[in-house]
Amino acid sequence: MKTGNLLFIGIVVGLVLFGFFEFLGFDPTYGGIIGAVIVGTLIGKSIGKGSEKYAFFSIFTYNLIGLTLVFLFTPDGKLMLQDGGVALSALIGFALIMVFFYSIIGSFGAFVASNLSSNQQDEGL
Repeated sequence: MKTGNLLFIGIVVGLVLFGFFEFLGFDPTYGGIIGAVIVGTLIGKSIGKGSEKYAFFSIFTYNLIGLTLVFLFTPDGKLMLQDGGVALSALIGFALIMVFFYSIIGSFGAFVASNLSSNQQDEGL
């Protein structure tokens, strides 16, 4: 499978998980970590070695899209965007830190999944 198609699939799966966890009312921190691990593992098993950068990009993209949609379409997000000022800057900064945090966790998940799948293939020989 081409990596471009896999990145698109990773972004779509991540957005579905993001929406599912938001719908269920999970804590966004735990939902983000679980989603990042799932998407990172999916990409790590599919691509293999060197999948960390693809997982980072995919997780970073779907988290930015998801958080932007949450800010634009929820009443609390609209209130924060209308208020502006220091609170909005702090919220955007916190959101970017969390997006990097989720991306790093997902990249680690992809690294572990790719190493485990390559070790299993080596044992089969």
